[in-house]
Amino acid sequence: MPITSPLTLCCLLWARPGPVADLAAYEDAVIALLADHDGALVQRAYGEGTAEHPDEVQIYSFPDQTALDGFLADPRRIALTDERDRVIARTELFPVSLPTPVPVPFGGDVAIDWESARSANRDNWNDRAALHEQAYGLEAFDDPEHLSDVVREDLPVLTSFLTDGSIAGLGVCHLQCHLGTDTISLARAGASVTGLDFSPASLRSAARLAARAGASVTWVESDVLDARDAVEGDFDVVYTSIGTITWLNDLDRWAEQVHALLKPGGTFFIRDGHPALYALDEDASALSTRYAYFGDGRAQQWDDDSTYAGDDTVGHARTYEWPHPLSEIIGALLRAGLRLLHFDEGQTLPWRFSPRMLEVDGGFAWPDAERNLIPCTYTIVARRD
Repeated sequence: MPITSPLTLCCLLWARPGPVADLAAYEDAVIALLADHDGALVQRAYGEGTAEHPDEVQIYSFPDQTALDGFLADPRRIALTDERDRVIARTELFPVSLPTPVPVPFGGDVAIDWESARSANRDNWNDRAALHEQAYGLEAFDDPEHLSDVVREDLPVLTSFLTDGSIAGLGVCHLQCHLGTDTISLARAGASVTGLDFSPASLRSAARLAARAGASVTWVESDVLDARDAVEGDFDVVYTSIGTITWLNDLDRWAEQVHALLKPGGTFFIRDGHPALYALDEDASALSTRYAYFGDGRAQQWDDDSTYAGDDTVGHARTYEWPHPLSEIIGALLRAGLRLLHFDEGQTLPWRFSPRMLEVDGGFAWPDAERNLIPCTYTIVARRD
């Protein structure tokens, strides 16, 4: 009789002589299949690779034996048999039990590896895509003159730093583009645009919107931290806005992608939520800090099935974000070789961060008495010399 209760398994792996990275690459490919069988990687650690101590330790979970059997029989996993035999000398697999975890508070700090956090975030954004396709008011793009509110606000700042005062005719790479409303708006402003996002569901929605809007956009599915390898060509402008880099754990790697995507003389633009804003307690009755402003490498774990747009809820509610102070953001861009041209801070957001925020022209803002007390956004323009 198949086991119908949840399974937690520990797998010990020893590599054959040669690059241990080959073992890790093989395991990356196998772990990527877990979610298709409702499995999850609980933890992944690395050892000394001696006779007594394995090269890699994994703990993963399945809801029942049927899910595990489906994972083991996955044709994509079986197709990797020759690679497994080439890189793995020995494995040990056995069931384990884990102590009941202490509940993580909303927005609490947790240690989690990038791949696990990225997988959870991608599941969440895949869920959001269909909901946002209904909640974003995309019918507005039936008007050929329509541009997103975000691009309407960003363009005057961006174009003031461009040679001809316009993005018309320029190559633009839009990072973390989600449904492509801003990407399509950039194309309508005359740019030749490539939109990149890690959520395939979001890109499918973006492609539908582009077809509906009659916009020509190249869509690329990739993590932004791997953007240079995923995207062809160099760009006059790399653009990102808004609600983006808190989803990334490594800003140095992010900034390196931006630098590598730009042509010499190219311009980078970002407007995003201010890290001082993200440190606030969104539910407090007055401005009060609750979350970390400075990061320590740990992620903030959120369990929230809302999506910031509309009333529908997602199936994958858990997400992970990282706090990044302004010093880290600007420092990463400077270390990557970009030159800072412009820095500004704003008082409005395109979404309601807190229930106490008021709807105003251009989005949402704190009540009048508090509006000058805390910034809501920052804007950076930088250049690759």
